[in-house]
Amino acid sequence: MENKNGQAGFTYLEVIFAIMIMTIGVLAMLSAISLAMLREAEADDKNSARQITSSALESIFAARDLRNSNALNNWNAINNDTVTEGIFLSGWTPIRLDAGADGINGTADDSCTTGTNCTVGGYTNSSAEIRGFQRQIVITDIPEVNIPTIRKKEIRVSVRYVIGQQTRTETITTLITNLPFDNQ
Repeated sequence: MENKNGQAGFTYLEVIFAIMIMTIGVLAMLSAISLAMLREAEADDKNSARQITSSALESIFAARDLRNSNALNNWNAINNDTVTEGIFLSGWTPIRLDAGADGINGTADDSCTTGTNCTVGGYTNSSAEIRGFQRQIVITDIPEVNIPTIRKKEIRVSVRYVIGQQTRTETITTLITNLPFDNQ
């Protein structure tokens, strides 16, 4: 703009509006960056939860397939009911870095209460807990009407974790059957 002396320039009002527009743009960019950082952390935790659920599921299949351990020598070991031979704990439990003496995730030697060591028999698992994550293994018998020698169970492994103020859950569900040598 030209003033009465013939010089060109901006008025104070135009400068204030330009600064306000730039400030809004910078704040929007900062907001987008912080949201991207939050989404990156969420993706990392979601990936960790998926890995933990997959690992626990593999442990359950290993419990079915291992035949040399006294605790794992029958189909009933794949059960949440620890009173009747089941080895997997029910309810939400902490997750430890070490799977314990049996090498199977979700059993008494790696899922004890927060802040304590897991002691089973002569073995003590003092490995660190994975903070912010909890695991639940639900095992349900499914009756097989057509082939009574084949037994099935539904396995649902869930891991919950917290992102910001929200609790998220990652779940894997599958079926497991007894192998032919289980019927002998």
